[in-house]
Amino acid sequence: IFFRVMMSEVEGTFSEAFFSSLSMIWATELGDKTFFIAALMAMQYSPCFTYSGALTALALMTILSTGMGHIVPNVIPPKFTNFVAVVLFLFFGVKMLREAYDHVASDEDPEEMKEAAETLKQKDLENPTTPHHHVPAKGRAFVRFSPVFAQAFTLTFLAEWGDRSQLATIALGTTQEPFGVVVGGIAGHAICTGLAVVGGQFLSRRISFKTINYLGGLLFLLFAIVTLVHQEMPWGSHFSSQSPSPAAAPE
Repeated sequence: IFFRVMMSEVEGTFSEAFFSSLSMIWATELGDKTFFIAALMAMQYSPCFTYSGALTALALMTILSTGMGHIVPNVIPPKFTNFVAVVLFLFFGVKMLREAYDHVASDEDPEEMKEAAETLKQKDLENPTTPHHHVPAKGRAFVRFSPVFAQAFTLTFLAEWGDRSQLATIALGTTQEPFGVVVGGIAGHAICTGLAVVGGQFLSRRISFKTINYLGGLLFLLFAIVTLVHQEMPWGSHFSSQSPSPAAAPE
C-alpha cells in the first residue's frame, strides 16, 4: 500500500510538471526566433537535418536549464528560489500581455522572422553551407549533413540561450519534478520545431501572434499564482500548508 501511494504521488508530480512544461513551450516557442530559424533553414536545406539539429540543441538546452533549476535550491534556500520563480513568471506574463496589447496588425512579417532571416544571412556569408563544387546527387546528402546539422544546432542553441523559454524552464525546474519538466519541454520543442519545419512560413501568416501572446501571458501569470500558493516563500510557509487539518473522525 505504501508503495502504491508513493508511486501515485510521483506520477502526479510528473504529470503536473510534464503538462506545465509542455504548455509553457507551446506558449513561448510558436513564432519565436528559433521557430523561424528552423522554418527558414528547412526551406533552403534538408528539412530532416534541420529538424534534427534544431531539436538536439533545444533538447540539450532543456536538460541544462532544468538541471540548473533543480540544483539551485540545493545551494540557495528553496523559499528564495521559489520567490525568484514567481518574479520571473510575473515578468514574462506581464511582458507577453503588453506585447499583445501593443501589437498592431499588419501584413509585414513578424519581427522574430526578420531577425531569424538576418541571422541566417550573416551566417551564410561567414560560412556558406551549400557546396560550390559539383557533387553527385547520391553524395550530396552526406556532404551537406554535417554543415546543415551543425548550423541548425549552433544557431538554435545560441538563439535559445537567455531566451524567455530557457529562463522559464529554469524556473519550472526549481519548483516542479525535473524529469517531467525535461520530458514535457522536449516534447513541446519537438512539436513546435516540427510545425516550423513542415510549414513555418505558412503558419506565420495564419497564426495570430497577438492571441498567442495573450494566452502565453495568462499562462505565465497562472504559473506565478500556483507557485505562490503551493510553494514556500521568504515571508512564511506556503498557503496550502496553512489550511486547517480536518478533525479526526470519532471511532
